[in-house]
Amino acid sequence: MTRIFDRLVEQNKQVGESLIVRSFDAGETVCEAGEMARSLFLVASGRVQLYRTTRDGRRFVIATLGPGSMFGEESLLGGQGPNTSAVALEPCTIWEMPSQRVMEISSTDALFGFGLMQAMGQRVLEAENQLERMAYSTVSARLAALLLELGQDSPGHVIHVTHQELADMLGTWRETVSKTLQEFRRRGLIASGRRQLTLLDIEGLQFEAGEV
Repeated sequence: MTRIFDRLVEQNKQVGESLIVRSFDAGETVCEAGEMARSLFLVASGRVQLYRTTRDGRRFVIATLGPGSMFGEESLLGGQGPNTSAVALEPCTIWEMPSQRVMEISSTDALFGFGLMQAMGQRVLEAENQLERMAYSTVSARLAALLLELGQDSPGHVIHVTHQELADMLGTWRETVSKTLQEFRRRGLIASGRRQLTLLDIEGLQFEAGEV
């Protein structure tokens, strides 16, 4: 996810003075579906998960965001916000700015407006890449790519995640993820413990993901 917006916060005093600082505990809802229509949000610390709920009650994860990432940029386009909710995956601090204030600053600060457009463009590109992976990649390849992404900044390549959370991120069933992880363990690609996975063979996972 992009970190353009947090740099703009540092550079523009108007932005910093307009922010509303909010704190959330792990598992706490940051905003419900439809509430993103009023503000732009920035993750200052911690991790936030964006998701939508399908008609059959399943959670489909759109993105997992870390420090410096923004969400709610749809609020700048007018109309109602998307059917997207946000939940804190761990204790986090969120900076919120009313969309009207964002537009006011954008109209007077060309650098801020340009940076914001860059950030929004990056989010669109990431969404397109996710859709492409879902359309053309197998669950095994998508899961391998997801594990590599989650483990790249984790000490010892240890990921604290459940099978259900992985399934939500991939938009598939938990049973499918569990079966695929079992195959990864058999091949020595990963090791598993309670609510955690350890990546043992990075090159093997990269090959599985089609990255080499």
